[in-house]
Amino acid sequence: MKMDLYVYGTGILSGAGNNSEEDFLVSAPDYHTDRLLCREPDYKAYIPPMQLRRMSKAVRMGISAAKIAVGEKKADAISVGTAFGCLQDTEIFLSKMVEQGEQMLTPTAFIQSTHNTVAGQIALLTGCYGHNLTYVHRGHSFEHAMINAQLYLNDHRYEKMLVGGIEELTETSIAVLKEAKVYRKEASTPTAFLEWNVEGSIAGEGAAFFLVGNEPKEKNGIVIKDICCFTTRDTDTALLNVADFLRANNLAKEDVDLAVLGINGDKRSVPFYKKLNSDLLNTCSQAVFKHLCGEYPVASSFAVGMIVEGIKRGFAPGSVLNHSPNKLNRILLVNNFLHHYSCWYLTAE
Repeated sequence: MKMDLYVYGTGILSGAGNNSEEDFLVSAPDYHTDRLLCREPDYKAYIPPMQLRRMSKAVRMGISAAKIAVGEKKADAISVGTAFGCLQDTEIFLSKMVEQGEQMLTPTAFIQSTHNTVAGQIALLTGCYGHNLTYVHRGHSFEHAMINAQLYLNDHRYEKMLVGGIEELTETSIAVLKEAKVYRKEASTPTAFLEWNVEGSIAGEGAAFFLVGNEPKEKNGIVIKDICCFTTRDTDTALLNVADFLRANNLAKEDVDLAVLGINGDKRSVPFYKKLNSDLLNTCSQAVFKHLCGEYPVASSFAVGMIVEGIKRGFAPGSVLNHSPNKLNRILLVNNFLHHYSCWYLTAE
């Protein structure tokens, strides 16, 4: 969907750290693990202590990332994407339902387990009482939240919207998704992550929020120009959709300065990304990001945040696979979570 959304502020909490840190994404990662858990900040800087003690991890992450993104500004509306929602509170509620035979259940855990809990808490703590929607569309949850922002801002030209993606990991979700072969059972290193020799990826979690609007920034503006979402289990169909996306934006492969790819180490993705590397995007600089944040349904939110922060701080976002980009004006992001694919076109102005 064609759009011109200007990014005014970014807030990122991830396995790679958070963007309020001066050294965010400066050093290469070093780990041997099966999960990349969010490196949580001092939440007391963003949330009153009395409220903090009653919040789950997902709510804490979401509010903190949102407040980093907003800064001194104020959002008029909120749009959030999450595939799994507040898993920790969901597990608590369901466990108590079984343990207590569905009797004498307190409503608190149920209220806090709903997918729109994060968006509601952000609204209360930031004083944003306008339009507020949460999208639960699997691997396209964040993309649809951003598309919703464009639709809303088309009718509210001078307003600003807070858009974000958030997921949390729990021991139960990791175990279930390992059995489903979404995640690897064995630990990995950053090098092993990209070797394409096993099924599944490293489990990840995080929160990334953006304050966006239609009005250009005075300088160093990052613009989200277009988003395309599609689902397919066929590699050739996926490649055709990426090619169509480039044509729709009048982009030859030589026009792309940097392609940020959602390579996740899963050997089932090998045919798609290898053909993308060798054909459609063989002339441009290519970078990867999921060895920094892990795999999760809204990992594209981390990638967009990484791109914005990289351009702002003056370095190529992610880890470059081939040659460093000469400039960072036109950036393509291609990501997938299982059979959910998305393409993003961003520019630096």
